[in-house]
Amino acid sequence: MTRGETYAAAAVRELGEELGVAKEAVTVEAQLAQRSREHMVGGRTIRQVERYFPARLTAGDINPDRATQRDNIRDHRWWPLDELRATRETVYPRGLAAVVEKFLEHGVPERPVVLE
Repeated sequence: MTRGETYAAAAVRELGEELGVAKEAVTVEAQLAQRSREHMVGGRTIRQVERYFPARLTAGDINPDRATQRDNIRDHRWWPLDELRATRETVYPRGLAAVVEKFLEHGVPERPVVLE
C-alpha cells in the first residue's frame, strides 16, 4: 500500500498491476474477510495481513497485456461457486467459498470474517 491509500484502492491498483484491469472498470465493495499469517522473509519473521474484497468486473475487463507486475501469474479463471466449493485443488484462504456464499446470500457482513 502506498501512503494515504485505502485498502480498497490498493485492491483496485493490484488488479491493474497483476491482471491489467483498468481502474474505471472495477467496483470494489466493503471488506468481506481477512487473514493473518507469519512467515519468514529475508531471514526475518513478518506478519502479513490479507484483506479480501468483492470486486465487480467482467471477463473482458481482464487484459494481461496491460499488466505491469504479473507476479508470475500464468493463468486466471472464473470460479463458479459450486466448483469453488467442490474443488480438490488447494485454494487460499481456506473457507473462501463459505465467505463468498454468505456474501451472495446476505451481502457484506457487519464485520469482516476472520479466516485461518
